[in-house]
Amino acid sequence: MSEPADTEPEFSFETDLKSIPRGGRSFSLSAGDEALTKVAKRLGVIAVDRLEGDVLMTASRSEIRLSGVLRGGLTRECVASLEPMAEMIEEEFDITFLRQPEEQVPGNLAEVQSVDSEEEGPEIHTGDHFDLGEFLVQQLSLAMDPFPRKPGAESLVETYGRGADISPFAALREKIEKSDENQ
Repeated sequence: MSEPADTEPEFSFETDLKSIPRGGRSFSLSAGDEALTKVAKRLGVIAVDRLEGDVLMTASRSEIRLSGVLRGGLTRECVASLEPMAEMIEEEFDITFLRQPEEQVPGNLAEVQSVDSEEEGPEIHTGDHFDLGEFLVQQLSLAMDPFPRKPGAESLVETYGRGADISPFAALREKIEKSDENQ
């Protein structure tokens, strides 16, 4: 969950892991207008109207655990009609990150994160700070419908394309019927 040094997160709320008490700490986050505009650009959507989260964070020497709920509101483009549509998201999460001290990170971070693609393992976090804002943006991107479709929307192909009763084999069927009549 480390951000490259040359990019700044669109919505950032860093917390010092050393300041998290043994029982954990609760956070309520809400992105402002500027951050929402930047997140929409990053996610490739028309608009992000709302991005909020309630997070309970616990941290030990070996792991970080985040649980809570993400709430989001987006304006997306319908895959069928290409019209703008609203998508509301409310997702619970419970995620554990394994902590790895920065001095133990190998020169090639890809070595640490290369896990068999069939098998999902825990994510690794390095450092003493955690960006809860970036975490919520990532959770939002995972919760988004990959094919948003407006209820009752007809696809442009259905509306303007060839009729549903015309089959690519219709012309062939006519030729077969004509040849059967000739025999």
